[in-house]
Amino acid sequence: MRTEPHILLVDDEERFANSLHDILSHYNYHCAKAYSGREAISLLKTNQFDLALLDVELPDMSGCDIAEFIKHSCQNTTSVMLTGNSTVETAVMAMKQGTYDFLSKPINHEVLIKTIEKALRHNQLTRELRTSQERFKILADASWEGIVIHDNGRLIEANNQFLSMFGYSFDELAGKMFLEKILVSSSLIQVKKNIDEELFGSHEIIAVRRGGAIFPAEVKSQRIEFLGIPARVCAIRDMSARIKAEEENLELQKKLAKANKLEALGLMAGSVAHDLNNILSAIVSYPDLLLSQMDPADRYYREIGKIQEAGKRAAAVVGDLVVLARSGMATTTVENINEIILNHLNSIEHDERLCRYPESVIRTSLQENLANTPCSPPHIHKILMNLIGNALEASGPAGEIRISTANCRFTHPVPDIDQPRGAGDFVKITIADNGPGISQNDQDHIFDPFYSTKVMGKSGTGLGLAIVWNTVREHGGWIEVKDNNPGAAFEIYLPATDEKKSSPEMPGNDLCPTGQGEKILLIDDQPEQNETMARLLKSLGYTTLSAGSGEEGLAVLKNHPVDLVLLDMMMGEGLNGRETYERILQIRPGQKAIIISGYAKSEDVSQARTLGISFFLEKPVTRAQIGRTIKKVLAGE
Repeated sequence: MRTEPHILLVDDEERFANSLHDILSHYNYHCAKAYSGREAISLLKTNQFDLALLDVELPDMSGCDIAEFIKHSCQNTTSVMLTGNSTVETAVMAMKQGTYDFLSKPINHEVLIKTIEKALRHNQLTRELRTSQERFKILADASWEGIVIHDNGRLIEANNQFLSMFGYSFDELAGKMFLEKILVSSSLIQVKKNIDEELFGSHEIIAVRRGGAIFPAEVKSQRIEFLGIPARVCAIRDMSARIKAEEENLELQKKLAKANKLEALGLMAGSVAHDLNNILSAIVSYPDLLLSQMDPADRYYREIGKIQEAGKRAAAVVGDLVVLARSGMATTTVENINEIILNHLNSIEHDERLCRYPESVIRTSLQENLANTPCSPPHIHKILMNLIGNALEASGPAGEIRISTANCRFTHPVPDIDQPRGAGDFVKITIADNGPGISQNDQDHIFDPFYSTKVMGKSGTGLGLAIVWNTVREHGGWIEVKDNNPGAAFEIYLPATDEKKSSPEMPGNDLCPTGQGEKILLIDDQPEQNETMARLLKSLGYTTLSAGSGEEGLAVLKNHPVDLVLLDMMMGEGLNGRETYERILQIRPGQKAIIISGYAKSEDVSQARTLGISFFLEKPVTRAQIGRTIKKVLAGE
């Protein structure tokens, strides 16, 4: 039985194919190579592959033609396109053929491996869905049926499956009126009507087993002659397994569709967040710079402060978009959820919200010896703020909110590629209210971005629960919503760990520390971003150099050593922030750096952490924030 994924690499460039083969082998992937389309199709016909990496331009056919073949003939294989000349038209064509993703050469190895992991996860979910559908078909078409022959309700003959289905022996029913024993009253009335009116065909009933257990069943009946006597034969099929399979199949389809939908929305949100945060940097930073040079009694001091606060509120909304995009920039530590809940309930933000509902009651039932979980405390606070706030609004002025925690075993419905399948140890958080509850229609859409049952614009942005969903998924967890009738309950499952709780970080005393002329290199592809940051750092006592790209920054560093580098993660053409820092370490080993970005992809952030960058700031940054962070990095904290 295969354990490692099998990958087919199709590329007519032999050196590239061999190089990629070595990389994939290093990551324990079984890899086969094909240098032409015909060779690839031949291998696909005789072997099973989990994934195919296809070059678009091959000597004998297009990679899109191979993708079309895979779509129709290799349903268990997912395809990813590789090309050196990507166009929108080619990408659209590839996606129409069922291709999972589209990567342009030269290919970054880390991005490729991450894409392969996601494609294999998609392949796994698709296979499970197909297996569920096949299981449903088998249950529907080949389930055993109970056969009974009767004369106006008096049993003449029955097979063993019928007797086993209802729990009776043949002697108990033979020659007797039996319908009252196996049907609920409503179905009994329907069946007797069909008998009286001599109606035949197929219909559904609710049947009763011996002992009182009811179950749905399908009946097909027709007139026959049995031993020369007019009679009715009925084939009865227990529908319990079929209905359960249908429900499981529908639930898996919903989860797969939701995961794909939120993934696409996340990509869009990330792009928007990057551009907006670049714009907001000036709106937040320049007022900050002006206010640092003014006296509170000066003219326009208050108005400039209002501009800055408006920029910060806008930045908070963009921050929600970054959470939607699952950027991976949050630092996780091992924490105890009980402590985070108690800290939140004692926070200023919670007190301010609770003031609007003075008669509401919040009750807690927190399990002792609750397992720790790796998480980002600020993001867990965000989850609590959204869910408790929604519960207070839903339950009204005198509502009751119940918050509980528990250790549990839980089977993750859609685990990440690196998570083990099957049941695991989780920490469960339940937030319930006694409000009107949530309809089934709202439950189906409640985690969709901008979906809200409230008055849009009057109570939030419509992103709250979408942020909760993405934050929980970013933590490797799962969330369920249930209608308690009355009230609603949100159940959050976060992976548990045996690791000890992380030591708390002691806050600094200096609100806005200044420098002593240390030299800092700014690398950002937006000139206005470099200009804004240079003015902020100059006001803090630092000297700066600027570069408009990663390549330009490397050229500067060759001749001008600096104390610190501030890097944007996402830049235009050329090197991104992570790639730039890799090159910097080759020139200046141990070079200290901070990443400041409007949005960054999870895989790039993870790689940057492994390279030694421990501080990530989201644009826009304030003067005090950048001052404190620079001081920590220069001090080696």
